[in-house]
This record gives sequence, C-alpha cells and structure tokens, in this order.
Amino acid sequence: MSSLDTTDLDDATREAVDRAKARPDTGETLRERFRKTMHYETPDRLPNFEFGYWDETLPAWREQGLPPEITNERKAYEYFGIEDMRGAPGRTGLKGEMRQEETIEETDDYRIYRDRIGVVLKQPKDGHSTIPQHISFPLKDHESWEWFRDRLMPEGRVPADIADRVKELNASDVPVRAGIGSLLGWIRDWMGFEEFAMATIERPEFLEEMIEHITRNVVSVLGELAAAGLKPDVGGGWEDICFNSGPICGVKFFEDVVVSRYARINEVLRGMGCDIMFTDCDGDISLLVPGFLKAGMNCMFPVEVNAGSDPVRLRKEHGRDLRFLGGVDKMKMAAGKKAIEAELMRLLPVVEEGGFIPHCDHRCPPTVSLEDYKFYLDLKRELFACGKREKQY
Repeated sequence: MSSLDTTDLDDATREAVDRAKARPDTGETLRERFRKTMHYETPDRLPNFEFGYWDETLPAWREQGLPPEITNERKAYEYFGIEDMRGAPGRTGLKGEMRQEETIEETDDYRIYRDRIGVVLKQPKDGHSTIPQHISFPLKDHESWEWFRDRLMPEGRVPADIADRVKELNASDVPVRAGIGSLLGWIRDWMGFEEFAMATIERPEFLEEMIEHITRNVVSVLGELAAAGLKPDVGGGWEDICFNSGPICGVKFFEDVVVSRYARINEVLRGMGCDIMFTDCDGDISLLVPGFLKAGMNCMFPVEVNAGSDPVRLRKEHGRDLRFLGGVDKMKMAAGKKAIEAELMRLLPVVEEGGFIPHCDHRCPPTVSLEDYKFYLDLKRELFACGKREKQY
C-alpha cells in the first residue's frame, strides 16, 4: 500500500489513520459503499467523491506540475482517483426550442448579450471566468411564464430505450441518482434574485402556481422511471436558494409552499425503493433544514462551512436524521497542510459516525495549490478510508 507520510501529523491524526488502515478489504462495490455510508453502516471504504473545480484551477495546476493532458473535470477525476455517481435518464428542466443567443453590445472590455432563455448579461473580457452581471430577466408575469411552462411539460422526457437503460443501471456497481429538479432555484434564475424574493411576499400565489407545475413535471418523470423499474440509490436536485445570511425566502413560505411538494416527490422515490434524497444548496441552509427534513430531504450538499453550514453543528442539532455530501471547508484547504489536517480532524467524529461522505464544500478554487490538494486527497484517503487504498497519481 502507498502510504501518506505521517511524520508531521499529530498523534491523534496518526491514531485515526491506523484505525482506517485496520478496516478489512471486503471488495465492496462503490454502490454498496454508498448505500452503507448513507444508512450508518460501516463499509470497507467510503466513496471518494469531490465537487469539481473552478475553470481557473486546472490551468493553474498544470503550471504547478499537473500533466498537460488533464484538461477537464473527467480527466482530473480519473487522474486523482475520484469516484462519482451515475445519473438516471429523464429530464426535469426546460426542454424544447430555446431562443437564439443574441449580442446586444460588444466592446474591447465587455459583451452584453441575451442568452437562450432571455436573461440579459454583461460578460467582462478580462481573461477570467468572471461571473457575468445580470441586467434583466425574462420571467415577470403570467404572460412571460407561458414560455417557460410550455417547456416544462412532461411529454418526451424519458428516452425510448428506457427499459434497456434501466436494466443496465440497476445492475451497475456505481450508485445511481434520479433527478428531482429544482422547485425554487430555477425560478430564481428566470426571475432574478430581487424579483423572486419580493414575489414570496407580494405574489406568493404566482410562485406557488409555478412551483406546483414543476412538481407535477418532476413527479411525472419519476413515475415513468418507476414504471420502467428503476431502483435508484438517491434522488438529487439543485436549489441554491441560500447565501451566507440565510435563505432568500422566508421560512414560513418555504414550509407552507415547498415542503409538501418535495414530500410528494419523496413519496415517488420511496415507492422506487429509494430513501435518500439530497439537493445542492450553497450558503447557510440552517433555517431550511427542518423543512427539508419534514419533506424527506435527508441529505444536504455541498454544506458550505464558511457560509454557515457546518456539518458538525448540523449533526448536533439534527442527529442522524441528516446526512452530508461535502462539508470540507475550501478556505481551510487553501490555507496549507496544517489547516487541512485540522479541518479533517474536526470532521472526523461526524465522518466516523456515518451518513457523511466528506469532500470540498464547493468547486475547488485555484487558491488551493496542487501540492496541498494532493495532500488533502492523501490524508482524506488514509484518515477516512476514502476510495481506493492506493493513490492514483
């Protein structure tokens, strides 16, 4: 076995590494490991998941010695030995003919354009993947909602060869994720942050109409997958409705309007034999966790620590009802080896308790050096028994 150099690690870390090394190798599949971890059982290894990279990260790492052929996330995952889930077929989002992208104004410094759903953006030309400035949004009222509603109808969302696809997925050694869509995050993207936040107070009936339509669409797609016999391991969606100051909607609106809809989605998943459901929500999720749990959303991702979503605190507050994917503070990952060791040791008791697959709490930024990223992966592998027993690079 290729081992981590433990010379500079403290005694508690070395003892934890020894405990991880003592796990017997029973040859479990990644799917078995995922299921056991999410159900508080003890797998022979934890899944070695991560959450991608900023656009600038891999180019920066190539300058630091990453092989030049590692040019995208898929190749990086293969190089670093990072594992992943498989997504089931079935689209829940917008589908059909979109608008043509249109340049409105362009200079040497920026480009203003209208994207394929009608959002007007200003993109700087500074050589970086700077988040563009949002100028206007297309979803304003019932009339403009019709364009989106027509592209959220349930027809034709599951491929014709679904029976063969399901048979192959059910036999897979890799965990399978069924998509559960987005009940608020998509609408926020179409309306804009401010209009969405105000609508939760001034036009809640309009939002509820859209949320109900999306829910029916998701339930319909999952129903087709269920009829085809799919047995997913997890239902996964996306929201991004929280920031470091909390959610962009009130807790009452969330619990009155959203919780019952996610509960309906969860009911379909449970009928498929799936009792784990997560959503991707950045920021401080703390105020929404009780509602998510009521709806059957029992796993959170990516659990951004610096934004207020600390998995250690959340486990104390909600116990074993709540699982985690993520939860390793990327700020600590950028602060050097001792900070990385301290962060992983801080998380160790929760990881050892179960229901927690630790990885970077968002896409890894270029402020994390290649050397420190490899140290992080090495220590995670040997401290938590993540992934293969030998490093891949």
